Amino acid sequence: MTNHTNDERTVRCPVEGCDATPLARGINLHLRRSSGGGHGPQNELPEEIDLDNLTTVGEREVEMDYPEKRDTEDVARLCPYCSQPFSGQNGVLIHLGQVAGRKNHPEDGGEFHSEDDFPEVEVDERGNVVSVVGETNTPEHTETAKAGSVPNQRVYQFIADLLADGEVQTAHRVRKRLLGIENVDRPFRSAPSHPNVFNEILEYAYDAERDQELTAALETHGVMIALGGESGLYTADEVLDLAAYLDGKDLDSWDQAGKLKDFVEFLRYSAELLQNETPPKGLHEEFQEWR
Repeated sequence: MTNHTNDERTVRCPVEGCDATPLARGINLHLRRSSGGGHGPQNELPEEIDLDNLTTVGEREVEMDYPEKRDTEDVARLCPYCSQPFSGQNGVLIHLGQVAGRKNHPEDGGEFHSEDDFPEVEVDERGNVVSVVGETNTPEHTETAKAGSVPNQRVYQFIADLLADGEVQTAHRVRKRLLGIENVDRPFRSAPSHPNVFNEILEYAYDAERDQELTAALETHGVMIALGGESGLYTADEVLDLAAYLDGKDLDSWDQAGKLKDFVEFLRYSAELLQNETPPKGLHEEFQEWR
């Protein structure tokens, strides 16, 4: 090992009245160790605290131990829980510390992961994965893989390969089904979201001669659906509810059966990406082009 000094970002504690300025990667630990004065009970994070938009106040010199083969790491590596790229192993560890216990990330992710769990990738200017650099050297059996099972590191590498090939939806499915990273169950709404849009869709379903086109666009913050002068931005949950309602009807009996079947598939595809909690940067797909 060799010692190396980094200048790391410091942030202001988001609790009003607290003057603490810990390292960005240590804000979660600061909040959990503090109590009272808006910090809440010790070892708990107040629900109203926003850790995604912290205020940078400066930098602090930090001494780190790195393997002798590499003093610094100027590469992009993927987080195994959200597949977002960060600057080197240290960047992923900082990220794991900031989102510990939130957004499908474990409380102690930074304590048991190694470099082999963070596939090295190349990204474009928008942060999208375009290729995987080399292959992770994975032993046949590890702490996370008993005899007869697939080591987690191979799954991380496979997910990175899928992202590089543009198979974003499949990558999310692999992560959820093989690594067991699932989203919290959602309640089913008794009334439709955006009722005006919903009524337009029903009228559209039974009118094969209708001139207006059903349009939808998947964006980072939701799915924008528009029809007949009405529009609404749907969350992942709202998209799944709409898809469930349409799919529960006899689609073949509707005049616009073919388009609506494709529309339901697009809705579920969109929800799959949105439920990842951190959708790909610059996400934009239109239903007409996707279809």
